[in-house]
Formats: sequence, structure tokens, C-alpha cells
Amino acid sequence: MPQPHQVIEGNTGHNERRCRNCASFITPEFARVFGNNDDEVFGCLDCMSATAVRNGHAHTQNADRSLK
Repeated sequence: MPQPHQVIEGNTGHNERRCRNCASFITPEFARVFGNNDDEVFGCLDCMSATAVRNGHAHTQNADRSLK
């Protein structure tokens, strides 16, 4: 599991952020808006419903993981 503020290198050589729940790519903007104070995201639109993300469940590790 990645450590806080760790950036995972992709195959293209560009730095990428990943969801801590499903490892899907997330943009820095998504992490800033929906992540916690350290821009960590524990759920994204690939592993949570849009309603759950919008209601703030992506920024906590033990949040309700509503299925899509």
C-alpha cells in the first residue's frame, strides 16, 4: 500500500496518483477536491458511487463503499 504523499510511477514515466481503495488513476484536482488534507483518496468514481464521493466518503479510509 502506498505511503502518504507517495507518487506511483506509471509506464509512461509521468507521475500518477492512485485511489487507495482500487488503485485507479485519479487526477491531482480530484485528490485536492475529494481527498483528505494530505490529498489521499480512499475511494473514486471507479469504486464508489458519485453520490458517495460527492457526500465526502472518498476522503476517509473506513467510509461506506457504496457499489456503483
